[in-house]
Amino acid sequence: MGGKWPETGLFSRFFDRTLPRNIQLSQQLNGFSGGHELDFGPDSGVTWLPEIFGPALKEQIGEASIEDLQTIRGQVEQAVNAGETNFQIGGTEVPIDRSVVAALDAEIERRRVLGDKPGYRGADDDSLQSGERSGAPQVLLPGENFENLEFFADNRPRFAERVDDLPKALRSSLHQHQVESLSWAQTAWRSGLPGILNADEQGLGKTVQTIAFLAWLKECLSEGDGPVQGPVFIVAPTSLLETWEDEVARHLEDPGLGTLVRLYGSGLSAFRRTGTAGRETEDAVSRLDFTLFHEAIAEKRAHRLWFLTTYQTLTNYQHSLGKIPFAAIVFDEIQALKNPGTMAAKAAKAMNGDFRIGLTGTPVENTVSDLWAIMDQLAPGYLGTLKDFRTKFETAEPDTKLLARLHEMVFTARIPHPPIGLRRLKEQAAKHLPEKARFLHPGQMPSVQAEAYESARSALADGGLGGTLRVLHRIRGVSLHPDPSMTEGFEDASARLQAGLGILDRIRDAGERALVFIEDRRMQHRFIALARARYEVERIDLINGSTPIRQRQVIVDRFQKSLGSASFNILVLGPRAAGTGLTLTAATHVLHLSRWWNPAVEEQCNDRVHRIGQQNAVAVHVPLAIHPRYGLGSFDCQLQLLMEKKRRLASETLFPAGESSSDIGSLRKGLLEGQQDTDNSLDTMMKTLFAAMGIETLSAEPDGSYRIG
Repeated sequence: MGGKWPETGLFSRFFDRTLPRNIQLSQQLNGFSGGHELDFGPDSGVTWLPEIFGPALKEQIGEASIEDLQTIRGQVEQAVNAGETNFQIGGTEVPIDRSVVAALDAEIERRRVLGDKPGYRGADDDSLQSGERSGAPQVLLPGENFENLEFFADNRPRFAERVDDLPKALRSSLHQHQVESLSWAQTAWRSGLPGILNADEQGLGKTVQTIAFLAWLKECLSEGDGPVQGPVFIVAPTSLLETWEDEVARHLEDPGLGTLVRLYGSGLSAFRRTGTAGRETEDAVSRLDFTLFHEAIAEKRAHRLWFLTTYQTLTNYQHSLGKIPFAAIVFDEIQALKNPGTMAAKAAKAMNGDFRIGLTGTPVENTVSDLWAIMDQLAPGYLGTLKDFRTKFETAEPDTKLLARLHEMVFTARIPHPPIGLRRLKEQAAKHLPEKARFLHPGQMPSVQAEAYESARSALADGGLGGTLRVLHRIRGVSLHPDPSMTEGFEDASARLQAGLGILDRIRDAGERALVFIEDRRMQHRFIALARARYEVERIDLINGSTPIRQRQVIVDRFQKSLGSASFNILVLGPRAAGTGLTLTAATHVLHLSRWWNPAVEEQCNDRVHRIGQQNAVAVHVPLAIHPRYGLGSFDCQLQLLMEKKRRLASETLFPAGESSSDIGSLRKGLLEGQQDTDNSLDTMMKTLFAAMGIETLSAEPDGSYRIG
C-alpha cells in the first residue's frame, strides 16, 4: 500500500482524500457481482447514473435540467412497462430495466437537494453484459474494497455556529464518560470524518450518548448548519426498536428527535404504494411512497424527521431508502454487518448518509476481519482492502503486537482529526458502577454423567476438524446434562445443575434476583419446570429466539418491576437471543448454566445486569462439571482456560473471541491429555486449574465457590 503504514501511505490518502463514496445500482449475482455503477457527485452526496450511460451520455445527462430528466425518466418508464429492453437517450441506445428508472429518480432527487446543480462525474467503464440481468435480485451495490481500493469516503470539514455543548433538548444528566463521548462525536463531525465507531463496552450507555449527539446535530441543522439538512436514520435489530423509542422519549424533551417515521410493522405498510407487493430487490421498483419526505427535503425541513427501521427492512426496501439524503445514519449493533458479502451489508453501505455512526460493544466478535467490515461501512478505505487487511492481521495464530497496532489505528487520534473509534471498558470509564465479582462453582460429575462423558470422549481421537467439532459439541452438551429428556433422577444427574440450584437456593434465601442463561431449548423448559416446583413460584419467564419482540419487552418490564424490592425472581434466557439490547438491572446475579464458546458473548450476557442503572454489587456464577478421573482435562476446565485467555487478550487488544480451528485443536489436545489418576479431590483439581490459568491458588468461599475476579 506504499509509504510508512499507518502514519503515511494509506492514512495520508484517506485523510487527504476529498472524493466521496462510490455507489452502484446492480443486480446481486450469487452475492458478489457488480453491475450498474453509481458514483457520488462532486457536490453532494450522490449521483446515481448507472454505468450503462457511457461517458458522453453521462455528460449530456449531467448538464440536463430537472425538467429534461423528468421527461427522460417518464419515457424510460413507459418503455419498460411496454416490455422494451433498449431505449434511445440522446441518440445513444442503452439497455433499460427498472433499475434505470430508479437511477434517474435518484439523480432527480439529488438535483432537487442541490438546487439543480449540474455536473455529473462518473466512471469510465460503460459496459454491462445483458446476461447479467436475468433473474437475480437487483440491489444497490456499493463500490467494494475487497481486492482493490475502489473508493474512499468523503472527508470534508463541516461548519456549525453552535459550540460543542450539551443539546438544549437533553433532559437527562450525563455521566462524565458520556459527556466525553458527546464531545468526541461533535469534534469528529466538525472535522469532516465520514463516520465514527462507538465501541464502548456494553453497559456504558452508547444509546444515550448517541441520542445526545443526534439532538445536538438536529439543533445545528435547525439553525441552517451542516452540509445535509436531511432526516436522521436509525437501523437496529428488531428487538431494539422499542428500546430506541423509549430511550429517545426518556432522555429528550418533546418533541425528542422530531417526528418519528416507523418503517416496521404497520408503520411500514402505511407507506407502501397502492397495488405493490413484495420486496424491491425483486425488480428494483420502489414500493414505498416517500413523496412527503422528498417535499420536506426540498423545503429544508426534513431535519425534523427521524426514521427507525430494521436491517431486514433496509435490505428489502433499499431502492426507496437509498434516494433519501440523510444527515446521519446510525447502525446499532453494527456487527450485524460484519459479513461484507451479504445483501444487508451492501444495502447499508449504499445508503446516502452524510455522517455514519456505528454502535457495538464487540467490534471483533469472531475474527479480526469483523472490524474491517464495520469500518468499511463507516469510513470506506480507512483500513485499506480486505485482501491486504487479512494478509496483515488475520494470521493463523493471532499476533498480539499486530492487534495492538490495529487497536491504535482505530482508537487513537490523528491530528487534526479525533480518533475514528472510541473504545472504553467499564473499569476505566465507569468506576462509579457497583462491583462485579466472578465465581467458579466446581462440582464432581455423578456416575451417570461421568459415564456419558466417557462415551462421548471416546470418539474424540477419530475424525478430522468437522468430526472433532461435532464430538466437542456432544461433550459440551453432556457436561451440562447427560440426557435432558430423562424423568427419574433428572436433577441428580448433572453436576452443573446441582451447583446451579445450590446457587439459586442462596439467592432465594437472600431475596435477590437472577438471570439464568441456558442455550439448549430442552434444558430451558426442563429447568423452568424444575425451578417453579422447587421454589414454589407461579411463573418463570423465558426469552429465547422464539420470543416475539413485543413479548420480550413485556417480560423485561415485568422483571424490572421488582427493582428495589427484596423479592426472589428468576428469568431464563438464551445467550444469543438475549445477550444484547436488554436492561435487566433488577437482577444482581448472573448464572451461566451453559456457556457460549465466545467470551465476548458471555460478557454481553453479564452486561444485561452490570450496566448504568445498576445500584448493587453483581455476582457472575459459572458452575463447572469436573470428571472424577480427568480433572483439568474435563471439558469445563479446558473451556475455562480458553475463555480466560481470550478475555484477557481481548481487553488488551482486538483479539478475536470467536472459536477458531486452533481453539478446537487446543480443546481436543487438552481433553485427550488431561487424564489424572491420583488425587481427584475438587480442591486439588482447582489448584491445578488455577496454576494453568496463571493465577495464585485461591481459597474456597464458605459455599465452596472460588472468586476469580
